[in-house]
Amino acid sequence: MVEAVGSDLGGLDFPMPIDAQSEVEELRRELREALEARTSALSEALQEQRATAEILHVMSNSPSNAQPVFDAILESAVRLCEAQFALAYRLEGEMVHLVGHHNFPLETLEHFRRSFPQKLSESGTLVAQAMLRGEVVVVDDIDRHAQVTESVRGLARSAGYRSVIAVPMLKSGRALGAIALTRSDDKGGPYPFSHDRVELLRTFASQAVIAIENVRLFEEVQARTRDLTRSVTELKALGETGRAISSSLDLDRVLLTILEHACEISETGGGAIYVFDEARGEFVYAAGRNMGPELMTAVRMHPIRLGEALIGICGARREAVSIEDLTKVAPHPLFELHLKAGTRALLAVPLLHLKRVIGALVVRRQQPGAFARETVGLLEAFAAQSAIAIHNARLFKELEEKSRELGIASQHKSQFVANMSHELRTPLAAILGYAELMQEGFYEPLGQKSIDALTRIRANGKHLLGLINSLLDIAKIESGQFSLNLAEYALENVVETVRAATESLAQTKKLALQEMISRNYP
Repeated sequence: MVEAVGSDLGGLDFPMPIDAQSEVEELRRELREALEARTSALSEALQEQRATAEILHVMSNSPSNAQPVFDAILESAVRLCEAQFALAYRLEGEMVHLVGHHNFPLETLEHFRRSFPQKLSESGTLVAQAMLRGEVVVVDDIDRHAQVTESVRGLARSAGYRSVIAVPMLKSGRALGAIALTRSDDKGGPYPFSHDRVELLRTFASQAVIAIENVRLFEEVQARTRDLTRSVTELKALGETGRAISSSLDLDRVLLTILEHACEISETGGGAIYVFDEARGEFVYAAGRNMGPELMTAVRMHPIRLGEALIGICGARREAVSIEDLTKVAPHPLFELHLKAGTRALLAVPLLHLKRVIGALVVRRQQPGAFARETVGLLEAFAAQSAIAIHNARLFKELEEKSRELGIASQHKSQFVANMSHELRTPLAAILGYAELMQEGFYEPLGQKSIDALTRIRANGKHLLGLINSLLDIAKIESGQFSLNLAEYALENVVETVRAATESLAQTKKLALQEMISRNYP
């Protein structure tokens, strides 16, 4: 029952049983199928590797923008997963944002765009479920899925898809976003996603996370670089104003330097510095930058008192005060001129010294809106320097005034000493003259005791005359009119002068001054 079949094996024909031939054909078929499956798997792996490489290439070329990476991921996901549509979402705080799409119908896409951003906790979408649970959500047939709302089913019918997959972008178990794909078979029926497609989408979601983190790190580095650059610039500006304060007592020049740096660093169009006049209770204009003649005239015509307008309010509160939009505040002549010049926002910072208001620094900007906290802090530093400059100028002015008063007082003192000396010398000369005549017996003969007393009177008178002459010499020294004459003198004369001046005091205390001097100076 065996039919011989020729088979060429090395030029020899061998008969082959029919059953064996069937087994060989079956084996060949299985090998072909295995080879085709292997080839298909290798082809898919190659496509996935190419897609991954393309996404990495896009990622490397877009370190500061994740959008091109999202676009590349969605395009590759649709192509490799045989999907119809793809969407990408970002979770920022509690809000879900639509950040990417591919192949979506225009009408459906507009509906999605109107629905976002939306709160994650209030969203009933499959994407929200994937992010909340941190798990892949696979829906084989959206028409038969119990957890889908009727509005979502209606949207799926209008767009023409039945199967959905949502894959969260996870970083350390925390969702940063999600990727969603939809598809149907050729007849519009369900087309479930296989396990290997799920794993592929997990890989794409991981790449999206890397892109998001790269952008975040890039932005952090850029922000720190900007902060460092701004800090260096601010320190340089503060250092220059500090040097200006320490090297110059010209208040106008110092205030202009401070105002120039303050406007440049805060990126404002111009500003002014006012000094508070306590006697008048008004802020007086001291320095300005980009102040037009019309505004200058208005400033002089409308003095600002404490508690009035922006500058007066900041002085009364002793804190920075701003106007974010001049069109939304009560009218004021100065505000109207600012609006006419294009100014929309104002910031005023008080100049304080020991909690006393001594002025105000105000800057203006053409864009409405709040001033950044960093800008306010920087202007407060410039305001502190302005306060120091104004205080130093006031101290210098007071010092000049005191020096002038002291000069006048010194002149009066010198004049008084000169007059006093002249008035004392005249009667003293008469006393010495009469004492000398009496000692010489011009009037009548005197006894020895009287003569000795007159001798002491003359000696003390001459000593007093020397003191008066010394006062005159001091006055000459202070006026710069005294000249020194160097000469030798006898110490005995100095001792004798002291003895004559103190002899009467010694006698009242019964001290033998003459004998003591004689013993020490033989």
